[in-house]
Amino acid sequence: MSKNINVVINFFEEVYNKRNFDYIIKYFSNNYYEHRDDGARTNREALDITKIACETFPDLKVIVEDIIEENDLIAIRLTFSGTHSKSYMDIEANNKFIKWEAMEFFKLKNEIIVESWGSWPNYDILMMIK
Repeated sequence: MSKNINVVINFFEEVYNKRNFDYIIKYFSNNYYEHRDDGARTNREALDITKIACETFPDLKVIVEDIIEENDLIAIRLTFSGTHSKSYMDIEANNKFIKWEAMEFFKLKNEIIVESWGSWPNYDILMMIK
């Protein structure tokens, strides 16, 4: 397994499964760019967004299902699960346990995450927590 794959897998394991948020500061570029209109533009913003997700779903866990690497790009398919314990997109917490899939792409340089593409399936999540 390549070092870049390890960085990405460890991101999900360390941050989401173990709540080691310092991992983002260490392995995401200071000028990290998440390709979404509301995405993070620094590693600090990525840290803040991730903390919100973990507060909303405090038992949030991630399982890596598939991972593919080509050059400096990593594609990953994940299964998330957690209990809705804080307001999410204007829906009050209802303690429903839900599960969803996501796919993301990460670009790395020198074993540091510099860019990403992907998003959570917000519509699906909303339908599950209603």
